[in-house]
Formats: sequence, C-alpha cells, structure tokens
Amino acid sequence: MNTFMIIDDDITVVKMIGSLIKKHELGKVVEELYSSEHAVKEVLFYNPDILLIDYLITPMDGVSVIQILQERGYYGKIIMISQVEDVPMISKAYHQGIEFFISKPINAIEVVKVIKNVSYSLELERSLNKIKSALSSVVHSSINIEEQEYTIKNILMDLGIIGELGCQDLIKVIEEVKEFKKKNSQTTYRLQDIYEKVVNRNKKMKNDSNEKNMKSFEQRIRRTIQKALENLAQLGMDDYYNPIFIEYASLLFDLTQVKQEMKYLEGLSHDRGRINIKKFIEGILTKINM
Repeated sequence: MNTFMIIDDDITVVKMIGSLIKKHELGKVVEELYSSEHAVKEVLFYNPDILLIDYLITPMDGVSVIQILQERGYYGKIIMISQVEDVPMISKAYHQGIEFFISKPINAIEVVKVIKNVSYSLELERSLNKIKSALSSVVHSSINIEEQEYTIKNILMDLGIIGELGCQDLIKVIEEVKEFKKKNSQTTYRLQDIYEKVVNRNKKMKNDSNEKNMKSFEQRIRRTIQKALENLAQLGMDDYYNPIFIEYASLLFDLTQVKQEMKYLEGLSHDRGRINIKKFIEGILTKINM
C-alpha cells in the first residue's frame, strides 16, 4: 500500500484529496500540511511514496520545497497541485522532477486517474528492481569472476554509442576517473579537473585555446551521453523488459529522466530527459568493478 502526504494551504483541497484516496483504496495518507513552513522536515520524516504539493503554497513555493527535498535524498513520486497556467512555470516544475499536475479547481475523476497512474509507475519501478535483483543473483551464481568483468567498450556498445563522435573522449574520461579513484579513495573529484587532464594530454588540441578545447570537449561528452539516454529510452518504449533497458536505466540515469525522454520521443513533451554526467560515469565504474 502506497503512503501519501498532502501539502496545500486550502484545507478543502487537502480533505477532498484525502477522502478520494481513502474511498478508492489508493493508499494511506500519513500527514497533511497547510503551509510549507515545516514541509521539508515533515516529508523527510514520513518519507511518503507519493507527495502531493501546491505550487504556490507559502512561505516557500512547491518547486523550491521539491528542490530541497531532492537535494536531501527524497526519491518519492511528486504530484503538483495548482491553478498555474504559465508555461515556463509548469516547465520548471517538470524539470524539477514532478510526475503530473492536478489542476484547481479539483476534479475528483482527474485526481483518482493521476494518482492511479503514478501508483502504476511506482509498481513498475519496484518490479524492475526485483527483476534486476533476480537477474543479478542468477548471473553471479552461474558465471566465474573473469566472465563478470565488463569493459567500458562493452557497455558503450550495449548503449549504441560506440561510434559516436565523443565516444573515445568519454572512454578517456571514465578511465581517468577510475585511476583517480584508485589513488584517492577518500577524495571526491571534479569533472572539470578530469576534463583538463584528458584535454591537456591530447597534443592535437593544443593549437586552439584551452577554453575552446574544454568547451568543445565537454559538449562532445554531453552529446554522447544524451544519445545513450535516447537509445535507452527507445529500447524501453519498444520493450520495458528489454534486458539492456533493465540493466542500465536506473544504473546510468535517473528513471524520471528516462521516462521524460520517452515522452519526448513519443511527441508528448517538448522537453528532453536530462543527463547527469557524473552519475553516468559512476554507474559504468560500478558495472565494470562488479
């Protein structure tokens, strides 16, 4: 059973949504708040599976609350409640990771439908994690240590980006990070420092300014990883249980952003899924060190 938390300064809205959740047996409401003053603390305490929050709640607006929550490790699903119709504001909310909007005035049918959709998304993710766990157990019990070793190129081939312009640059960056972590196990790295080391080693690039080199280098890396996200999202659209999709979707990317890329490819959104270069690199290093 999913747990819910509702934050809205309109008590009627809060009670109506809570009543619908109970009536349709969608889950359990663990807390209700009528301002955002203590929202971050309360959400982190209750850690609800699904958070419903008003966009224009005070003293801190809903998007700001979500941003802080995600920075502090909250991974629940988020539904935004609002009368906002401004496209940039709505886009900002989606970029922050919300799943759906519920428009005011509240429509009971819409509320139930949206919550069911988000709950279904949660169940898919849970099933995906179970499948990954099961596959991992089978793999580890049936192959020897040598066969468990994955090369960087194997993974990039799986993702369909081995022939991309920035692929070799990406491999060099991953290898550089791997070496850094071997020598500095207690120290974190900055991607810009890694880029500089790789760029400075490339003698062919020394004729141009370092600033120009760095910018074009980072752009190639970013485009290559974006292409990996596109390819993976396409696999997921064709078959959500594709082994490559299951293996890499959550390892290398944020699942929310993979779904956003799917929406973009389906023509349901103008916004692409976002990539996190560091998460991508760390995911590959995790895979090759298994």
